[in-house]
Amino acid sequence: MQTIKVSGMTPGHPALAFLNTVTDDGKTRKHDSFADGAEFIAILEDAGFVPRGLPPPGPGQMTAIKGLREAGHAVLSAMAAGRRPGREEALTLEAAIKSAVQDASFALGAKGVHLMPGPLGGLYDHLALALFDLMQRTDLDRLPECGRCTHLFLDHGRGPGRRWCSMARCGNRAKVESFRARHRAAP
Repeated sequence: MQTIKVSGMTPGHPALAFLNTVTDDGKTRKHDSFADGAEFIAILEDAGFVPRGLPPPGPGQMTAIKGLREAGHAVLSAMAAGRRPGREEALTLEAAIKSAVQDASFALGAKGVHLMPGPLGGLYDHLALALFDLMQRTDLDRLPECGRCTHLFLDHGRGPGRRWCSMARCGNRAKVESFRARHRAAP
């Protein structure tokens, strides 16, 4: 899968763009970055994650998609922190991936086998297969969670490692907060 850029951030994998479709200011994951299924599809289309023209998911589908997103985030966040993922979230993600793989079609390419949703698979299967692809990467040891929000990203920098998903989104805010705290504490 290709590297994509979403809202000024480069998470490093399309599945991370899906997991990062929240606008929480902190560690809550309570606010989506979309109002409905049409906006959700538009975000994924703009990221080059899904083909243009997919019908927007309805309310029931969005509930299932958000459940997959949160299970995927919980598992990958735990992995990024060196913790064991929660059992319920891991089982939810496993069931989604197994179902999507069972119905998937595949194409052989220069880089091996590429799984695609089968004829019955829709957006949910597409997202589950993207999470499966992400979890098979050899560079998951470079997957941190932002120090300020819940966004995950692949860090391929040479330095000690990024602390924030992006300077524009979280880095500048964290630095301003730190500056204010230091000046409040100064006599």
